[in-house]
Amino acid sequence: MAGTSIGAGMLALPLVSAATGIWTGLLLMMLMAGLACYGGLLIAEACRAVPEADNLHGVVGRLLGRTGQGVAILAMLFLYFSLCSAYISAGAGQLLAVSGKIGLGLDFSQSAILVAAVIAVLVVVGTVVVDYANRMMFFLMMILLMFIMMLLLPEAEAENLTLQPGNPDMLLAALPVLYTSFGYHCAVPTVVRYVKGKPRDFRFALVLGSALPLIVYGLWQVATNGTLSSILIKDLQTSPDAVGQLIDRIGEVSQYSGFSHLISVFTACALGTSFLGVAIGLFDYLAEVSQRPNTVVGRIQTILLTLGLPLAVAVLFPGSFVTTLGYAAVALVVLAVFIPVMLVWEVRKEHLEEPYKVAGGNLLLIIMCLIGLAVILAQVGIVSGWLPALDS
Repeated sequence: MAGTSIGAGMLALPLVSAATGIWTGLLLMMLMAGLACYGGLLIAEACRAVPEADNLHGVVGRLLGRTGQGVAILAMLFLYFSLCSAYISAGAGQLLAVSGKIGLGLDFSQSAILVAAVIAVLVVVGTVVVDYANRMMFFLMMILLMFIMMLLLPEAEAENLTLQPGNPDMLLAALPVLYTSFGYHCAVPTVVRYVKGKPRDFRFALVLGSALPLIVYGLWQVATNGTLSSILIKDLQTSPDAVGQLIDRIGEVSQYSGFSHLISVFTACALGTSFLGVAIGLFDYLAEVSQRPNTVVGRIQTILLTLGLPLAVAVLFPGSFVTTLGYAAVALVVLAVFIPVMLVWEVRKEHLEEPYKVAGGNLLLIIMCLIGLAVILAQVGIVSGWLPALDS
């Protein structure tokens, strides 16, 4: 659960906390972690009530019918395509910065195509390759994170961590990106099945799987915002590649000569683990829907379906990493808030014999839907212009 969440979202979080104020941002992040955890527990309750279903698609079909499945499919495709586009954009920004340092002179479009091509090759080769590449990058990312924290935290300045109440508009605008940082819900049925439906085990996995990213994100934001003033980070938001510029500035903080290289490898691993996980999930789903054969030609056709549209969006809208994460939040709210609430509502209405029931009753279900609606309204506000964008 934690491995699915922790990844590329970390690159946007310092921008968020600079806009909201570090401590206000952490409180909002706790709220979003709680919303994500509760949504996961609701999905787990529905999975226990429909043990014959192997995945979320099957659970939705049994409880909400074909209409519910259609809504879930659209939301899942929108979520996956948005995330792939965000990761291509962020990866291209990082590659662009590296290519400038070593004299390659790539432009943004070329960098985006190269990033998409590397991921495409790994995915086409097969799931086993993706699995081992993902494990290696996640392990390396966690090791590097510990070293980075050890080097950054001593450089933090107390004045950068003072209580600064954020602009109310910015607080609302931050919700979509914060919520997207806790997206693991499509994997919940797999976890429930893996622990043989034992409530104690999957509850532990979901609660700890939400708490660990919260802790890691919190330490990362304190370290980055403590070493770079919020004014500096806000100034970077006007850059076409705010995330890339931010990482470069963080890399200049420590006196350690190789620190900038540690930061570069860390961000590459963070992007890689998230991108590979999303890409292989979307690839497998599109292969099934489009009924592409599991041949070399068939897999190439599927990867073009998987990464073609996200690559086009990333090239046409360079530096759109944070913006695209906000769009992904809308689909995630549908998948991880509204659909789980509807699933559990049907389970309890049909009085399916089920020994596990999430606490909170109908009141908490309503509160959860209201918070989810606030996340969607925030993204609508950003798009319509009555709320400020975090990366502009």
